[in-house]
Parts: sequence; structure tokens; C-alpha cells
Amino acid sequence: MSRMKVAFAVLAVVGGVAHPAAASPAPPKLTVDKSFGKVAGWSIGYSESLGGCLAAASYGDGTTLWFGFNGARGASYLALTNAKWRSLEVGGQYELRMIAGRQKWQGTFTGFERGDAHGLYQSGLKERFVADLSASGSINVIFQGRQIAVLSLVGSTEAFDAVIGCQKDVTTAAAKAEPAPDSPRKREAGMTSTGTGFYVSERGHLLTNNHVVEACSDISVQQPGHTALRARLVARDAANDLAVLTTDFPQKAVPPLSIRARLGENVYVYGYPQSNVLASTGNFTIGSVTATAGSGDDTRKIQISAPVQQGNSGGPALDQFGNVIGVVQSKQVAFASGDVPQNVNFAIKSTIALNFLEANGVEAPINVRMTDPMDGAAIAEKARDFTVQITCH
Repeated sequence: MSRMKVAFAVLAVVGGVAHPAAASPAPPKLTVDKSFGKVAGWSIGYSESLGGCLAAASYGDGTTLWFGFNGARGASYLALTNAKWRSLEVGGQYELRMIAGRQKWQGTFTGFERGDAHGLYQSGLKERFVADLSASGSINVIFQGRQIAVLSLVGSTEAFDAVIGCQKDVTTAAAKAEPAPDSPRKREAGMTSTGTGFYVSERGHLLTNNHVVEACSDISVQQPGHTALRARLVARDAANDLAVLTTDFPQKAVPPLSIRARLGENVYVYGYPQSNVLASTGNFTIGSVTATAGSGDDTRKIQISAPVQQGNSGGPALDQFGNVIGVVQSKQVAFASGDVPQNVNFAIKSTIALNFLEANGVEAPINVRMTDPMDGAAIAEKARDFTVQITCH
């Protein structure tokens, strides 16, 4: 018996069509919180909400195929998403057939949302089944008697091996990092901290640093003269120190993100540093891009000379056209030599931010180059409209 036949034999076969033992009753929250690049054309990442590593491939018809682990090794899932599948209801149960070669598989999938896309999700699958499915070359997806996708699985075997390796690494790292029982992760009751964020979509998504919101039980965002809005965490990437939030309120002022920062160009920073001491209406500083890499030649970051303080974290670093070229992250406090640095600060490149946003279903505007650069006052006025103070409770 072939490996594929063994995989299907673990399911109850009725009339030559295999049925899974149980449906997935609750819609998932499919996030990509860490990205590990691509293997054989498949994006490899980690989802905190599902507790496991995953692989995803997108196709020309807008469909994205996902597979990965939810929780422990051995508990696998398949999911498909497409922005055109708006008729799918979140939590609805749908019968889906997949034809892989001469094998047919039928399962009950749960409808869910991921950003602008709707999708179908089935969990509780055997790891062996997903491995054999990935080795089948292609699958024909049939929904309500109609073919909705024909998906190539070229490269999926290599991707599946990468997901297994990723899951082993994550499990090992989690075991080593497990805190002592008397080391609580939550902030003490009554404590608050502040940072900065900025809108990245007209649907109300905001981008900030992960360290600004990582220990929050509640999050609020506010602009001067406006009522504070409650925000919720959509996804985080601890490795790149990024987080995306949403207020679920439409937003008109959204800056484009530039995919390139040039050495020596002017850079402008808007944020809410030390708001209990400095102006609570926002601060605007000017500098230049002093290096196109961070400490230790970290290519994910740029070095900027625009002054930043505690509370600037998560705010936009802008070029002379008003494009966001980075997300302010940190400042150099001291060098190993004992020298005290002056205006040595770092921002996460917009390319890293764009990849993170795209992986989590947020489509941000990209790169607007105008004929003439704006002056500082015009940039400050624009930045004030899309930048918020974030309060972490």
C-alpha cells in the first residue's frame, strides 16, 4: 500500500470518498507573527494564535493555501483563503472535496476571516496525511459541486520539512524560555506605559513596536483633541519587534510606506515621547539617515540622527516626501568603550514592516514620489493626522 493510501486509510471511507473523523467547530485566528523567509516558493512562519509553524503559497487566482501545526506536533490543519470568497460565513460549516491524483478526500471545513479574505479551515488532521498530500503534486478543490481551485503543490514537500524543523526549534526554545512559577509576565495592576503608533490602512489598522504592547491587558490609542479609542492586537512579530493593532474605525489619513531609505537623506520623526513631561500634543524632530543598517550590520534596520526619547517607540520615520521609511524602535544608550552616543537611533525598515503587514492580511499603501519634496512644517502637519499615542494598561 502506498504512503498516500495509508494516509487515507486512517479516515472512514464511504463510497470511495474519505471523510474526516470530526469537524473544526470554532473559526481560527490565523495570524503570521514571525516570518522565516521562503522555502521552494512557500512562505514559512509561526502563528502565536495557533501555537505552531506554518507554510503558505499564493496562486494567481487569489487563493492562498495554508498548512501547519496548531499546538503540539501531530495536530495539523489545512486552510484556504481568497478575498473573493465573501459569501462564506464565519463559523459556518462547509463540505469540501479535494482530488489528489486518484485519491479523493472530503471534509467539513469551518468558515473564517483573515483580513480582507474569507477562508475555509480544517484542523485535527494527522501529520502523515498532510505530508502525503503535499507529495501528491497538485490538488483539485471542489466546493458545492463546483471546482473553485486547482493548486500546484510543487515545493510543498520541502516546505513541509521546513515546517517540521521550525516546530522543533520553537518547541525547544519555548521549553528553555519557560519562566519560573514566581516570575509573572503580566505588568502589575495599575501600571501604564505609553508609546507611539501610526495608521497603515483605511480600515483602522495601526503599526507599532511589539515591545510597546507586549504586556498590555488593555490598549487605547488617542490623538490630541480626539476621544481615546480602544484597540485590540491583531498580530505581533517579536523577532522583528512589530505589532499591528486595529480600532475597527475607518481612517482617512494613511501614509504610504517607502521600500527604500537612502543614505544621507533627511528623516523626520513624529511621536509622543515623555508625554508626562514634554508636550502631550506630539513632538517632531529632524535628522538624517546616517546608516542603512543597524548595530552589528543588522540589515533589518536603519540608523537615524533624528532625536528620539522614551515614548517615540513605534512611531513613523518619514522621508522628505512624507513616506514612512521606518518604524522607530530604539536609541543607542552607550557603547562598550564607555562613549556616550549622540543621536544614534534606529528604526525598523519599511520593507520588514510591509512583509509583516502583508502576511497578516493588511494592505498598506506603498511609495509616493512627488516632484518636489515637502518642507518640515508640511510633513509635521501630515504626520499629526495619522500618528497616535498608545497607552498600555
